Amino acid sequence: MTERSARIGPRAKIALAAVTVAAAVLAWLYSAGPYRAVALDRRALASAAPNALDDASGVRVATPDAWQDQRQRIVAALQAEIYGPLPAEVRARAVRRISIAAGDAGGVAGVEQIEVEVGDGVQFNLVLVMPPGDGPAPVIVMQNFCGNQAAFPARPRAIAAPRNQYPIPCRHGAFDPLHQAAFGRWMLGPPFARIAERGYALALFYGGDVVPDHAPDAPDALRVLDADGAIAAWTWTHARVVDVIEDDPRFDHERIVAWGQSRFGKVALLAGALDPRIDAVIALQSGRGGDALTAHRAGESVAAITRIYPHWFSPRYRNYARRDPPVDQHQLLALIAPRPLLIGHAERDAWADPQGAYMALAGARPAFDLLEAPPPRFALRGGAHGINDADWQVTFDFLDARLR
Repeated sequence: MTERSARIGPRAKIALAAVTVAAAVLAWLYSAGPYRAVALDRRALASAAPNALDDASGVRVATPDAWQDQRQRIVAALQAEIYGPLPAEVRARAVRRISIAAGDAGGVAGVEQIEVEVGDGVQFNLVLVMPPGDGPAPVIVMQNFCGNQAAFPARPRAIAAPRNQYPIPCRHGAFDPLHQAAFGRWMLGPPFARIAERGYALALFYGGDVVPDHAPDAPDALRVLDADGAIAAWTWTHARVVDVIEDDPRFDHERIVAWGQSRFGKVALLAGALDPRIDAVIALQSGRGGDALTAHRAGESVAAITRIYPHWFSPRYRNYARRDPPVDQHQLLALIAPRPLLIGHAERDAWADPQGAYMALAGARPAFDLLEAPPPRFALRGGAHGINDADWQVTFDFLDARLR
């Protein structure tokens, strides 16, 4: 042992080893791992994209009426092969409302908490945040990752905590700075003040109240709903939120927006595809099983996502780990036409497969063209997976342009 190494104590050696490992992990993440840079050759990707107007036999539909028939076949195929069926449609009812003062809601004004019931056994908490002013407000419906309470500054006790199991890092505010450092300032909750200033209301819910985002606990909840996958179940919950919005005259029912990122971007897309009451869809970095073609074998694989999150999709989806499914995500995106659609990605989010997403969006565009609708938009920002100021800025700009 050298004299220098002898002077380094055990704690210092452990710290040095930890720093070395962390540096190696970061180097891998940003050079060859999920956060490696992705280049988009948009022209080449668009030319290689499938066409959502092509039916199973390769015949291209050419009229809006023929597209409606094609649309029904796509919906059936998506539920059969990717997501599983949605639970039975039962209208939700608000059974209890509580207005929460800004001082009890982390400084956020206009907060109302609603206990929602569906049928005989499903309950979840919905939080509404209203902007100042009179008149019906456009509303952004969004799911959150760690529960409604964690979405608000300082986790105010007046906002109900999740009803079911949720991840350990979500249970304690001590982890919140780590979440934000890793995934962006707005990963746990939205910029409430900026949203209100732009005149938008919020409808915020935690899907884990209905189906826990935890593989060991999800199956029992899915059986209650008669659903195969959590994405479909959360999409059904999204529709129940829209039920409550429809019954409330404070909202503009012609400007209801489905907004989501990552796994909840998948939910926003499926909600927009299946629920005609949704007037615009914004999905950020939704990746495999969301906006990225399954047939584009890059980023997170079908094998990986169905192994790590076996409760998200229909069990049939894992069959497409090595072969292409009979329906793909360009067709999901096409179902949203003619309504406004924004797809967002990040330059260092290879795991979400921005290339496969761009191909899917290009493949969906013919449906928008057929219905004489403005084309869907693809936005690419710098950085990695998460939600930051740029994501909300592009959200506001897109909605102001397309829904105002």
